[in-house]
Amino acid sequence: MKNTTETSIKNRAYHIILNCPVTGNLFCSEMMDSLYEALFEAEGLKDTDMVIIKSGQAGVFSKGHNIEKLEGMDHIETRHYNLRGQRIIKLIRSMKKPVMMLVDGDCFGPGFELALACDMVFATEGSRFAFPETEFGFMPGFGGTQLASKKIYESFVKYMVFTGDSVTPSELFEKGIISKVFADNILMEQKADEFALMISKRSSFAIGLAKETINNTCSMDFDKGLLLEQNAFTFSFSTYDKNEGTKAFIEKREADFKDRWEDYRF
Repeated sequence: MKNTTETSIKNRAYHIILNCPVTGNLFCSEMMDSLYEALFEAEGLKDTDMVIIKSGQAGVFSKGHNIEKLEGMDHIETRHYNLRGQRIIKLIRSMKKPVMMLVDGDCFGPGFELALACDMVFATEGSRFAFPETEFGFMPGFGGTQLASKKIYESFVKYMVFTGDSVTPSELFEKGIISKVFADNILMEQKADEFALMISKRSSFAIGLAKETINNTCSMDFDKGLLLEQNAFTFSFSTYDKNEGTKAFIEKREADFKDRWEDYRF
C-alpha cells in the first residue's frame, strides 16, 4: 500500500497529510511507517519550526484500526504492529519541535492516541473522539491508556475505554486535551497557518527546551521538576537566542533567532 502520506512545507511548518487508501482513513502498518519517517525527517530540517498532522480524507481524521487486517494477525505480527504505533508516540513526545494535529470529523482509536501525543490539537465542532477497541475484543495499545490517564481524569478515561462512547471537542477542550475548537475546517486551517507564522518568529531553541522540560517533569516529583526547570532556564540564558531576543526587544525590532536543535542531532 503506497502513498499513504504526503508532505509539504508552508510558513516553516512541515505538513504531514495521512491518507490510507481505505474509506475512513484506517490506520495500517504502511501509513504508520511513513508517518514515522516523515516525523523523523521534519525534526532534522532547519527550515521548519513545527509539524502539522492532518487527514487527506474530507470529513474524517481516522475511523481507527483496520479490523479486517487485525483479524488475521498472529501474535508476532500484532507485536510489530503495536511497536509501530508506540514508536510514533514516543518520537512525537521526544521531538523538540511542536507537533500540532488538525481534526475534522471522527478521530477514533489510534487517531485519538496520536492526538493525545501531540502538543496541540485543533478540531472542528462536528468532530468526535473515541476509543472503540473494546467493541472488537482488545484495548488501546499505542500509548492511549498512558497518555489519556496522565492528561485526563482517571475515571473519565476508564469510561471512554470501557464503553467506547464518543466525546465532543468541546468536552475535551474543557479537560485540556483540545487546544482550540472551530466552526469549520476552513477556519481551522487558516488559524493553523497563522499559528505557524507566529511560531516561526519565536526562538525554536527556547520552544524545544520548554517542551523537553514540560514532558520530562509532568510525572516527576515537584521539587525535582523545579530543579530541572531551573537548569533549563539557566541554560537558556547562555544561548545566542536569549541575547538576541532581549536585545531586539530593547531596540524595538524583530529578533533574528539562530540557535537550532538540529545542530545537536547525531
